[in-house]
Amino acid sequence: MSDQLDNPFRTAPGSEPPALVGRDAESSAARYSLNLSESGAPAQPIVFTGLRGMGKTALLRRCVAEAANTNAVIIAIEPSASEPFASTMRRGIERAAKASASLPQKLRIGFEKIIDALPRASYELPNDLGAVSLSAPQHETPDLVNALEDLNDATRHNGRHLVFAIDEVQSGPVDGLRDVVTFVHATANTKRPAYLLAAGLPGSREHLHKVRTYTERWRYFRLDLLTVDETKDAIAIPARERGVHIAPAALERLAEESAGYPYFIQEYASAAWLAHRGDAITEGDVERAIPGMRRLLEDDFYDARFRLLTPRECSYVLAMADLGPGPHTVGEIAAQFGTTSETISSIRNQLVRKDVIYSPASGMAEFRIPLTDRYVHQHKPALERRAHDSRVQRGR
Repeated sequence: MSDQLDNPFRTAPGSEPPALVGRDAESSAARYSLNLSESGAPAQPIVFTGLRGMGKTALLRRCVAEAANTNAVIIAIEPSASEPFASTMRRGIERAAKASASLPQKLRIGFEKIIDALPRASYELPNDLGAVSLSAPQHETPDLVNALEDLNDATRHNGRHLVFAIDEVQSGPVDGLRDVVTFVHATANTKRPAYLLAAGLPGSREHLHKVRTYTERWRYFRLDLLTVDETKDAIAIPARERGVHIAPAALERLAEESAGYPYFIQEYASAAWLAHRGDAITEGDVERAIPGMRRLLEDDFYDARFRLLTPRECSYVLAMADLGPGPHTVGEIAAQFGTTSETISSIRNQLVRKDVIYSPASGMAEFRIPLTDRYVHQHKPALERRAHDSRVQRGR
């Protein structure tokens, strides 16, 4: 007999699912690279990329947990466009120092040197009066790369190894990331290599190329939708571990509705779990759960964005959806739209600003949220009516 409070499915963003299926190749590659680095051999940094909700953060956290088991000193950071990189880095260093219990003196000094090397927080005063620093800079402060080298030496001296884990790497300012990337790259030629794992949106590769061109030779894994069988395993395995059987028809229905999107898998499976009673999830449980969850997810992921679209923007997303899933060239979209890419470039730019599409590469466009093409097809009549308004207006 199951307890609803024993719901195994994880719907909080970034939380690790109970069964991390479909990511074996990525996990194995990261594990191998971490073991190489621990042994003193150089290893290619790894970057997980993908759209929102694909499980990048969950996978990164799994790898970080495994690194911790290898006695690594882990500096985990999540850059933000709204915060100076130095502040983000400082928090990561402080967490790493706190997690390293009973720090030997040399390692503790290494952490302190990095904090000293980071720029001090400052704030602009009004009326062009300049800036004020919360803490006065110290004299002879070492630069960050040298401070990282000292920390790396101290880490290895104490039988440990240094690992950087950077989430949302596409948000990291180029100048801030450059010191970390340069340091990791330099240690690859030594017997004390540091290692770097990162996760970010599909444009992360291009962003890192701006940091250092040699990041092109890092290993990039794009996380995509799970297969039907992987989706079923992601749902059935956690339920079975708690003594709950999922009827085949119910499992098929959950796999169909979630369409292999990792975040939706957890949401729909969680809703079905909360709807069931006893030690089995039936097709009826799933059918009762789907309508409410579908409305909730459509409102959270799509409706708010699509309510803001103009008639011509509706025409653009209809043209994109008709081309199917995945990125498409702007020329393909324009042809489907019945015009040239130059003519509709302003519409594309507006959709980017409205966070509906993005450019994964030059001359390409893709929906920012997975399964947007399915949403468009499910709401096609309403979108076509809105798109028709623009044609009527132009014909007057």
